[in-house]
Parts: sequence; structure tokens; C-alpha cells
Amino acid sequence: MSEETDAAPEVGGAGAAQAAPAEGAAQEMPSLEEVLARKGALEARMEELRAATEAEVLKAWTSPWRGADAVRAKVDARLASNGEFRTALTKARELTVLEAQLDPNYVDANAGRQAGGHPAIGR
Repeated sequence: MSEETDAAPEVGGAGAAQAAPAEGAAQEMPSLEEVLARKGALEARMEELRAATEAEVLKAWTSPWRGADAVRAKVDARLASNGEFRTALTKARELTVLEAQLDPNYVDANAGRQAGGHPAIGR
């Protein structure tokens, strides 16, 4: 019986503590160049999807009222339900955050903007 009690601490003790840091060390931060390359590829794919969707919308358009704003609204509505586009958009946003973390010279285009409201109201 004493052999069973001696074996129990070895299973959960030192062996488990050493395995956790090894898993965390396996995940490395990608380089800035890799992030920019992946982000560029995603943005190119999103533009391809947007162009294809716009072509479909224009081909199926039946109304005589075809303004640029109406076309853009229909394309945006279709892309909102496109799973591939939404996944690419989410990944591109994540890569933008990662780019900001990796690039010391990153400038946020939205820095200094108000979170909400209208500029005339001052909120």
C-alpha cells in the first residue's frame, strides 16, 4: 500500500508543472512582416468577394433606380451574411490589433476621435 501512495504525488506533481511552460513557449509572436503579409492577403480576398458580390447585384438588378449608394447598400447587406467575408473581416481586425502591438511606429487613424455623438453637439 505504501507503494501506491508514493506513486500518486509523482503523477500530478513535478511532471504537470513542467508541461505547462513548454506549451506556452511553443506559441511565438509572429513577426511584423508576417502579420502585414497575412493582413494584405485577407484584404485582397475581401476585395475579391466585394467585387464578385457587386457583379451579382448589378446583374440581378431590376429596378430603374440604380445609384451608387443603393448598390453599395445591397452589396454590404449581402456581405454581412457571407460567412467567408465575415471571417476574413474578423481576422483582419485581429491582425490590425496585433500590428499595433508589434509596430512601434503604428499610428491609429481613429486616435483622438470622440467615441460617439455628433461633433456639433460636443459630446
